[in-house]
Amino acid sequence: MERLEEHFEICPYCDTLTLVEGIEEGERVCCTKCGSTLTSIIKNPIKIPFIYACVSVFLFVCSELLPFLGITKMGITANMTLMETATSMFVDNYEFLAVFIYCNMQLFPILCLFCIIFVYGCILLKKSDNLMAKKLIKLFFHLKEWSMVEVFMIAILVSMVKLISMVELQIGDGFITFCLFLFFYVKTVSSVDKKYIWSKLTKLNNKHAIFNDLKKHIGQYAGENNLVLCTNCDSINHISDKRCYLCKSKIDVRKKNSIQKCLALAIAATIMLIPANVFPIMITSSMGNNSAATIFEGIIFMWNTGAYHIALIIFIASIMVPIFKIAVLLALCYSVTKQKNAKLKIKTKLYGITEFIGKWSMVDVFVVAVLSALIKMGKVLSIYPGTASLSFCATVILTMLAANSFDPRTLWSDVK
Repeated sequence: MERLEEHFEICPYCDTLTLVEGIEEGERVCCTKCGSTLTSIIKNPIKIPFIYACVSVFLFVCSELLPFLGITKMGITANMTLMETATSMFVDNYEFLAVFIYCNMQLFPILCLFCIIFVYGCILLKKSDNLMAKKLIKLFFHLKEWSMVEVFMIAILVSMVKLISMVELQIGDGFITFCLFLFFYVKTVSSVDKKYIWSKLTKLNNKHAIFNDLKKHIGQYAGENNLVLCTNCDSINHISDKRCYLCKSKIDVRKKNSIQKCLALAIAATIMLIPANVFPIMITSSMGNNSAATIFEGIIFMWNTGAYHIALIIFIASIMVPIFKIAVLLALCYSVTKQKNAKLKIKTKLYGITEFIGKWSMVDVFVVAVLSALIKMGKVLSIYPGTASLSFCATVILTMLAANSFDPRTLWSDVK
């Protein structure tokens, strides 16, 4: 049975120093101050992610090669592959969206899986000191935040509901394999714990000089005791160190200019949110007649057709979530600058929610990508992306970058 021996942890959210007295398979440790998860180990923590990743790659290849979705209207049939959700944007002269969709829906997920296969393969072969494995596990944790296959799956389901009222829909084998791929991909990514995997790649050096007097600082803020958390491997370093002793990454006491960057990005996202809701996000051409729909008009259409749950999903993801994210980030920045130190646990939870839901607003953009790729029947029926799709995509990216730039530890500790 795998076990992570006694070690120290610094909470990445509240900067509290904690002593973990060992953890075994199926267990997890949470911060005693803010409640955030520090470390967790699943059962069979090496074999399971490796097997899941291999299965995911196979299913992904099948999804790419097999027909994905098809439609029929007035005797005309059109089919699409998974790749065409991105390439169709190039045809419609939305190159940025094409690249963004391809990276987040296909390139980043497959790179994450290859990273897992290589790293865990090295551990299984007893070659965990491989330098490439350490570089790839860093890459994995950077890429997984921008992988959006789960969001794309929701977008497909929303698109299918819209299509049922317009055309005859055929589900291809590629769609079935993609559903299976999504299941195994999520299982793979969620099974990787940063602290545990780094403990397998490099032995935790609890005899490092900085650990000599750590026990007397348990429960205190790490930054106030000259300790720094490495965000790449979650190891503890001294404030004077330039690079992490464990993974050799550059370390900082806090994210530089955290509040300024977060404010600037949140304000930019607010500005981009205006054209995203004013201009049409999708244009439909049917029998020579063109009709443009904004995000809100699309929600009203789904509601009027009886698809209340879909209308609610789009309303929450495309209207409420961006506004919520921006409002929370602005409130957190204000709280730090005005030193409002009340209800810190609630504020940390709100930040965690904001960080988690960041990518889910992309549902509407993916819906446009699916529909514009699938429905290309000339004058009979065709769908094209509108200018708002670019503005809305920019809004989502800016809010995600704003959340990433904010340092929640500044809420708890006076160390800036």
